[in-house]
Amino acid sequence: MPRQIELLRRSKQKSNPNSLFGPPRPKEIREILSKCQILCMTCSGVGILESSFKFPFILIDEASQITEPNILIPLVRITDQIVLVGDQKQVS
Repeated sequence: MPRQIELLRRSKQKSNPNSLFGPPRPKEIREILSKCQILCMTCSGVGILESSFKFPFILIDEASQITEPNILIPLVRITDQIVLVGDQKQVS
């Protein structure tokens, strides 16, 4: 995402020449993520997003190895479907 933030800032640089520096602002993150069709994150990484971000579909890989507290984080973000993918031979 650092590259996308830099591109976003460069496109708006004319209004504020110092806008290329500093950590990403929530508005910048919102703007970039709203343009994404596919977003890959860890389950706990979803927790850093604003609560207004909802996803129509979530796919969780290695679901047999995830702990219950970690799976709850993305579950509050779904609106339609969730798919859990895992190898049944990994479950003990």
